[in-house]
Amino acid sequence: MVSCRKQYQATEEHMADYGWLLFENSAGRSDYNDSKTWFLSSVNEDTTYMDGYNGLGWTNGKLTELDSSLYYFERGLNFSPSLFDTTNIKHEIWAGLCFANNANGFDSLAIIWGDSLISDLTSGLTFLPWIFSHNNTNSDNIIDHLDVRITLAASHFAVGDFDNSLTHMQTILSELESNTTLNPNVNTVTGRAELAAWIDSLQTVLSNR
Repeated sequence: MVSCRKQYQATEEHMADYGWLLFENSAGRSDYNDSKTWFLSSVNEDTTYMDGYNGLGWTNGKLTELDSSLYYFERGLNFSPSLFDTTNIKHEIWAGLCFANNANGFDSLAIIWGDSLISDLTSGLTFLPWIFSHNNTNSDNIIDHLDVRITLAASHFAVGDFDNSLTHMQTILSELESNTTLNPNVNTVTGRAELAAWIDSLQTVLSNR
């Protein structure tokens, strides 16, 4: 008798989806390493699969392998998203490049990628909020556009662009519906020290949401 059972083979999308499942439920480094393995399988199956490179960028970032993170993010931008992608992969890669470049001390590049995302979100008549589609389910920390803004504030401060750093901080406070008025004179040493303290403070606040 001829069997009616069909043979199924995992696609690059299936592999990446499982990688994201491990990523979202990760409880530590070993889980991120497992996630990384599945994303590598995904791009080995299809070397043009954009979300596979996106996953490798984020996973290597979680593993603090920043050079690899940057490599995979940048490689992913060479390709187009799949017809089946329900998230804006380009936005996730831009955010990842902002975070990874900032962490690696490449603040000018962090500003370029962070500005790309914020500009795209504000290009219409209304602001479109952004939230990372693969936040960890074991953590209260939610990665979103405010994390991009605080990273931009830190990077602008690092390159000596204190006015833009302050603008991002004021925007964050406004979105958090804070009654605090932050308007230090960034042309003075005292004002810059106040701004630096606020950046440090809001980084802690946003990481504990």
